[in-house]
Amino acid sequence: MKRLAVHVFFIAAFVAAAFPQTGPGWKDQSESDIGLAAGREKDPAKELELLKKWEQQYPESALKDQRTFMTTQALTALITASFGKPAGPALDAGTKAARQLIDGLGTWFNDALLKLPQLEKMRPDAWAKARSASEMQAHALLAWAATLNSDDATAESESRKVLAIDPTQAESSYRLGAILLHEMAASQNFAHFSEALYELARSLAVTGPAALSPEGRKIAENAVRTNYNRYHGSTEGLDELLRQAANSAFPPDNFHILSIVEIDQARRHEHDAWAKEHPDLAFWETIRTALQMQGDTFFTTLQGVAFPPDGSDAYNGPAMFRGTVVSMPSPKEILVNVDSPAGDAILQFDDVIRGEIPAGSAIRFKGVVAAYTKDPYTLTIAIQEPRTDVAGLPDGVKFGPAPKAPARPASRSGAKPPAKSR
Repeated sequence: MKRLAVHVFFIAAFVAAAFPQTGPGWKDQSESDIGLAAGREKDPAKELELLKKWEQQYPESALKDQRTFMTTQALTALITASFGKPAGPALDAGTKAARQLIDGLGTWFNDALLKLPQLEKMRPDAWAKARSASEMQAHALLAWAATLNSDDATAESESRKVLAIDPTQAESSYRLGAILLHEMAASQNFAHFSEALYELARSLAVTGPAALSPEGRKIAENAVRTNYNRYHGSTEGLDELLRQAANSAFPPDNFHILSIVEIDQARRHEHDAWAKEHPDLAFWETIRTALQMQGDTFFTTLQGVAFPPDGSDAYNGPAMFRGTVVSMPSPKEILVNVDSPAGDAILQFDDVIRGEIPAGSAIRFKGVVAAYTKDPYTLTIAIQEPRTDVAGLPDGVKFGPAPKAPARPASRSGAKPPAKSR
């Protein structure tokens, strides 16, 4: 984990020259010894111990504000030094300092400290920014430590606090998204999947000093694309999510990305409504699906059956199918579009069709199932009586037997072929 991009300030430690050995300021030599020792200490953890001892022994010291500011510096130094550290003493010291800083934030960043010589040139707004940066950094360290300890609840809470203070912390956005995914995998409750995807996308949208490193960006890109596709069923809408995530650290109220399950449910609901409105097309679709999946096994149950089936519990549509003429493949056939522009029904007649049937003519028909092909799918319907079983044909169209071919002249019996000329 890299250090977060924050403004971390350090003021030179107090040295012997900062405080006189005796005289104004120090109550006595003992206080001087403790205070100067704290100012000279290079290890912030040991410095905190000395500062605590100083406070316990001289709670009302004349140098109380200087001591408070030294504590602020030591806590900040411990927190900063702990970023990226594995579980162990260094990280423990940093998290302890982070909690202490957060709990006493109003004390460590008291505006009264601006009267100190070390801070008298600092503007109040810069002091407020330093306070926010240190608070954010403390929460970020606690989130990091909780992640290492597999404490998802704390890691999630602390990451949210980081982003509430500084929305530009891309790494915290990524961590929050990853934590939410981990929590859902453990609980099998996927209610926060949309938010997790948003936070992963947010980590990619951040630019500037707190943006992800090139390596971190690759990891985040893979995470958001993989999880979005797994959840949504495709990457459709991902570009829009990335644009939306650039607006804020947290998703807007009622933000939601449809899951595969929800998309399927919506499609089913839409299909059910369509089927209720178009029972003939729904039945045609059901038959087509069964033939394409089961082939001849299903066709044996269908061959010779009246279509549409009259009085069947499986069909409650009109007495004739609707279709649009596509072409006339042969003098005894009409290719019709019932549910496919290329044509998916062949109307087969015993007699020859006499007359032109323009493509695009809307007709209705019924008959008996005679044959089928899987690819391209067509269902052949034998028309029993054209005058009653097909409606909508042009008035001039008739049906009749095929014209007989003209008889060939008979050769004379016993006639000899003409002699070839030599």
